[in-house]
This record gives sequence, C-alpha cells and structure tokens, in this order.
Amino acid sequence: MLKKIPTRDLKPGMFVADLGRGWLNHPWKTKSKLLESFDEIRELAEFGITEVVVDTEKSQAPPAAAAKPAPAPKAPAAKAAPAASVPKAPFKTLPDPVCGLEVELPKAAKAYGKALDTSKALVAACRMNKKIEISVVQENVDELVESVSRNRDALMALMKLRRFDDYTYTHSLNVSVLAISAGKSLGLPDDELRMLGLGTMFHDLGKTRIPGHILNKPGKLTDEEFAIMRNHSAMSGQIILEQQLQVEDIVYKIARHHHERFDGSGYPDRIKGEDIHHLVTVCGLSDVYDALTSDRVYHKGRSPHEALKFIYGLRGVHFEADWVDRFVQSVGIYPPGTVVQLNTDHVAVVMDINQAALHAPLVKIIADPAGMISSRPKLVNLADQAEAGDIKIKRVIPRDEAGFDPAYYFNPPKD
Repeated sequence: MLKKIPTRDLKPGMFVADLGRGWLNHPWKTKSKLLESFDEIRELAEFGITEVVVDTEKSQAPPAAAAKPAPAPKAPAAKAAPAASVPKAPFKTLPDPVCGLEVELPKAAKAYGKALDTSKALVAACRMNKKIEISVVQENVDELVESVSRNRDALMALMKLRRFDDYTYTHSLNVSVLAISAGKSLGLPDDELRMLGLGTMFHDLGKTRIPGHILNKPGKLTDEEFAIMRNHSAMSGQIILEQQLQVEDIVYKIARHHHERFDGSGYPDRIKGEDIHHLVTVCGLSDVYDALTSDRVYHKGRSPHEALKFIYGLRGVHFEADWVDRFVQSVGIYPPGTVVQLNTDHVAVVMDINQAALHAPLVKIIADPAGMISSRPKLVNLADQAEAGDIKIKRVIPRDEAGFDPAYYFNPPKD
C-alpha cells in the first residue's frame, strides 16, 4: 500500500517508493529504495525533500543497528572552510527574499549595467597595458552581492531576459552573477561572495593575450591552437600579479585555477581533489554553465536543462559530486525568464524558482494552445497540486521562437 508521509517521520526499514523528484533533484541513484540508516533520511532532508511516498507492504522492521536515531546534524559553521578542504555542510534552504523579484529587477539592472561597463574597461585596460582600477571593480562586485542578498533571482532573471551581442564582455560578468547567486544559495558568507565575485570578474582576462584568430575561430581548434588557448587561465593570474592588485590570494587562485578539475585532468597546474578550493569549484561550474547556455558564433546556446544535464555528467569526475548537486539545486532547471510549453500546450514564462521542486516553478501563462496572447496572463504555481493539477512543463521554447519578449511580463506598463 502506498502512503505519502513527511520526511521527518521516516525510519530505517521503510521502503521509499517515490521521492517525487526528477533525477537531477534528489541525492540517490534511484527514486526508490529500502532505508537502511538515518543518514539516508538525513540526505533527503538536506536536499529539501519534505515528503515522500512509502510502500508499506515492502517495508521491513528497522535494522537493530539503526533502532536508535543518530544525533541531528549540526548547523554549518559560519567561518569559511580552509583552502585545502571541501565544506560538507548540508544544502541550505534560503529564507524568503528581502524584496520581490519585480521590485529588485530595476536595481539589479542598474548594478548589472555598471558592472558591464567595468567589464569592458577591464578588457580595454588589459589590451592596452593600462592600470586596472581595482576599487571600481570591488565597488561593482559589492553592488552585485547586495542585489543577490535582497533577491538572488533578480540578476539571474536579468541574464536570461536581456540580449547582449559581445560574449567577450558579458561572459565574465555572467559567471560572476552565477557564482555569487549560487554561493548565496550555498550559504557562503558575504566576504567569500565578494572574493568569488572579484575572482570571476578576472578569470578570463588572460584571453586578451590570445591571438584573435584563435580566440574567435568558428571551427575546431588544432592541437597547437588549443595549447595556446589553454594558457589563458595562467595569464589571468599573471595579470593580477603584474598589476600588483591588492586582493586576497583566493582571487588569484580563482583566476588561475578555474580550469583545474577534480580528477586532475585540468590545467594549468594539474591540481586535483580537495586541493582545489571550493570557490574555484563554484567559478568552474559557473564558467561551464554560462559557456554552454550562451549563443556563440560557432554554436547555439543550450537550454538550462540541457546544460545542467551535461554538468551532472561531470559529477565526481571534473567536479566534486557534492558541489555539482548543490550548484544544480541553486541555479534551478528553469531560471526566471525561461519560456516554456506546458503539457496543455499553453505557453508560459517562468517567474520564480521553487527551490524544493526545481521541475515545478512559478509560471505566468501567456498564450493558449493556438498561440493567442492573453490580455490577462495567469500566475500558476506548478508545485501546488491544488492550484496546478496535472500541469507540467513539456519543453523549453528558444527565445527566438517565442514570438514575444518575456521581459515585458516582469515589469509590464501600468494601465
């Protein structure tokens, strides 16, 4: 007999038949299993799963060793972990944002615009061997951190809603936004978020020293060209040293090591495992995600869902498994601004992420199955079964195929 119960009421010996989550959104290799320990139950709670379906007929008496509950997990320490270790604190559920998405969007747009100007100035300074104004970069990063602290989804939505032509300037900034937003969700303290923001703003400056015919080549690079391209991360670190920038050592490590990999296959120094600082890992994940989801001269950007599936395939190989799980949970499969088709064939815009159910965000239904745009779009929380019923997301619609600008629905003109 199937029975839905709260995760907190689970005990070893119970058979979990369904977690109610897609494969990207739970910690187990399968969606059903016989519980053998309280640690397995803790994994579900730490991943934000609040209730599951139990099969009472397949359940057994609890193992003797598991009869006594293990002590509750301690709250993660506020102090940053040392560089040579990977924090094992459970994934946190964030408190409600200080302000709503629509309220924060104009402030986020202002912060993003200023930081974009700074990104352009950074590239120009490196190309012309001029002094980098570190105080300006720090000020811009502080504004990004403050925006994320008020509402972590506003800057993420802005990245999705706005169109930019030049990947050279936007990539480093987008990686900063992704990394700061992910870091906030992971419970990193503000001082680490600022260092992460600085490091990611600098992480690709070494590309200013890569010949243009290699950097912008539309086809596959030759082995010789790829070897030259790989030098960019070491050069990014070198620029920080040459400029004698007064920044923390981890900022330099983020710039130099963002292509290092957990299995030692990265570059330039072939460091691996727990020798890779956790802020470097967050930068690396953000770098891969933005590269996969961005339109380039030589490829069309993938959907967020496709990009996260690709990143999940790197779990335990290129990136430490725990940090991949956390990054996927923090970014969300359908970021705000994503245009989707529902299983009813209606078209909707994702307005907000449900952290406990990434596959079921808050959406605004824009058009009917015939493509007629509604004058009164309807908000539907897909995670609320009473409200949404059996409505689910069927596919992501590429922005160029949507036929409307999703940005309109975040800040429509007043009547």
